[in-house]
Amino acid sequence: MNSEMSRVDAAWNELSSLVEKLGPDRLMARAGDGWTVKDHLAHIGAWEHSLRGLIEGQDRLKAMGVHEPLEEDTDVVNDAVFKLHADETAAQALEYFRDSHSQLMAVLGKLSDADLAKPYSHYQPSDPDEMRPLRGWVAGNTYDHYAEHVEWINRLLSQVSP
Repeated sequence: MNSEMSRVDAAWNELSSLVEKLGPDRLMARAGDGWTVKDHLAHIGAWEHSLRGLIEGQDRLKAMGVHEPLEEDTDVVNDAVFKLHADETAAQALEYFRDSHSQLMAVLGKLSDADLAKPYSHYQPSDPDEMRPLRGWVAGNTYDHYAEHVEWINRLLSQVSP
């Protein structure tokens, strides 16, 4: 097991525990920005698919389910992902969230610490100038990302009645 797996697992368990406490109605709770809890779950799932795509040498946007060309801007990508999943039910978003994590963990579990130290460009040769190690991309698309969304979901839930 590589050194990142325990960090991913711990943060996932925190996020998953929060989500498990919510029923379908609370998954549909909507914040002032228009996002529901289920939208956060679909967003996390999409970025996990992006990371899996990165590792497997695939087009990251296509791995997220976004098939039209987009500019390399996180907000634009996030908006496309939001629109892609907007009509899903809470149950569909929850299934996508869990399935994407399962797929990612299967891929991450095969990596060694040496693999995590390899640069982005090793996995995505079409981007030869990106030399930051994969480890940072794992953090940004898993445990650091989960922590951001735990905070946002808790804030959202505090703004709506139970």
